[in-house]
Amino acid sequence: MKSLIKSGIAISLLAIASSVAYAEYPEKGIRLVVPFAPGGSATTSARLFADELSKELTQKIYIENKGGASGAIGASFVANANPDGYTLLYSSAGMMTVNPALFGEKLSYKVSQFAPISLTSTFASVLFTDKDFPAKELNDLLSYAKANPGTLTFGSAGPGSSGHLWGELLKNRANIDIQHIPYKGTAPALVDVIGGRITFVVDAAVAGQEQLKAGNLRALAVTSSKRINTLPDTPTFAEVGLKGFEPLSWYGVFAPAGTPAEVIEKLNAAVKTVAESSKYKDGLHTLGMDAASSTSSALGERITNDSKLWTTVIKTADIVVQ
Repeated sequence: MKSLIKSGIAISLLAIASSVAYAEYPEKGIRLVVPFAPGGSATTSARLFADELSKELTQKIYIENKGGASGAIGASFVANANPDGYTLLYSSAGMMTVNPALFGEKLSYKVSQFAPISLTSTFASVLFTDKDFPAKELNDLLSYAKANPGTLTFGSAGPGSSGHLWGELLKNRANIDIQHIPYKGTAPALVDVIGGRITFVVDAAVAGQEQLKAGNLRALAVTSSKRINTLPDTPTFAEVGLKGFEPLSWYGVFAPAGTPAEVIEKLNAAVKTVAESSKYKDGLHTLGMDAASSTSSALGERITNDSKLWTTVIKTADIVVQ
């Protein structure tokens, strides 16, 4: 009996010690790994986030770019970091929901190696066509595709990219025969849309923002549950009768699995405050994004649901990356 009491006291003291140890977290700067090359929306949005999070936690948040291998290099680095809350991952949706299905056992990290903290932002994609393309609305494009199977084309940043997956999802849900044309980035694909060499591209709103303003592109639909602020006259896919396009693209922050719950909770509360910041919201709006936060469990559920969708799309389209 005495040994049991002693054991119970030891466990209680250990729990108290653990709580005390993280009560003052963070006591130093935090490294936020962005698993992409400097520049682009990932780094820009991460800097906006880090600036506001630094104010909330009263510690410096250091951005560290570790690009390469579709985000796998940076993700693997964080997965193997000390789970103490001082090394975090700024992840895209694709890294958690698409890469596992695309690369399988070849992927150098597993989703289970991370503890979700919170969403940080969401953004819709837009179906862009050339301003002179005969279809003025999405239903016109779909009708044309059905009447002329195999003649319409869509471009993307390459096999397995978000633009490729959105195009394949449209192909599946609308039951149309369209051809995928891979590029080495969204920019050259949009150039060919404007030039009339391919029919459309589905990508982040910000990707075609300047050409849209210049009148060289037309936006036919957005992948969100409601119209977006930057394109109030452009309907959602659901509005034109196509369901299942609501999963937004997103960025979120993650810690290595095994990070203490107290740390996850403190970071989650801080992210929630950041997401309500006017400065953060305004900064993201210039990138075509919306500020967001979530509970840790809600982010985990989102990953599970989105993974099911994209795994089905990848298998149906037989998408293979080298």
